[in-house]
Amino acid sequence: MTNEDYMNKNAEMHADLIKFISETKDVHADSVNPFHKSKYASLAAHLAALKPLAAKHNLAIVQLPESDGNNVGVRTTIVHKNGMTMSSFIGIPMAPGAKGQDAGALISYLRRYALASVSGVATDDDDAEGDRVAKTTGKFIPNPAAAPATTSATPKTQASTDGDPVVPFGKNKGSKLSELDDYNLDYWANKWEPKPWEKTGKVGPKDLALKAAAVKLWNDRQSKGDAVEDAIDDVLGDEVPF
Repeated sequence: MTNEDYMNKNAEMHADLIKFISETKDVHADSVNPFHKSKYASLAAHLAALKPLAAKHNLAIVQLPESDGNNVGVRTTIVHKNGMTMSSFIGIPMAPGAKGQDAGALISYLRRYALASVSGVATDDDDAEGDRVAKTTGKFIPNPAAAPATTSATPKTQASTDGDPVVPFGKNKGSKLSELDDYNLDYWANKWEPKPWEKTGKVGPKDLALKAAAVKLWNDRQSKGDAVEDAIDDVLGDEVPF
């Protein structure tokens, strides 16, 4: 294939992709998560809404489970009828000893969000479901040395007198970690990373203390919930709730 042929086919694919995205509509909740009694848009709802529209514009979306070290994930590939493709991988770490059911649930979750991303749609998904998915990734242990450098300073973390750190910014600013629900605690324990201060190049001790406290509180809550979830798993067997 000459460079000119490649450019023409690539442009053709992009033109059809633009038409596809311009006609997609948001995918609305059609299922209920029995663990949290929350509503979400199922994988079947995404496929039903997107596959015919993709085919109309000479596109197909292929999703394959893929493992990258300890990560379980999905590679999503957009294929055009002229042979051109676009591909992206998303993976999340799994805890050692995780069940096959956990991996299957996580793959289903990632497929839905990858489909929504490549098609430019929003998807209904109650906040409570995020807790179920985060749980399948296992317990997070912070590694301050791995924190990336940044050009802006990290806000200093406030601390309460009883050792229960206070949220330094965001909509829960001023609240103690122990007062947060699981959805918001998940952010501080598993998503937020302390960053080095601009002047010192080091992570501040209060930020490290906040991260450690959030991780401990998150793991404690998840441990308490294991007995309940195992009991539900015994009843449902291999049924994946989403």
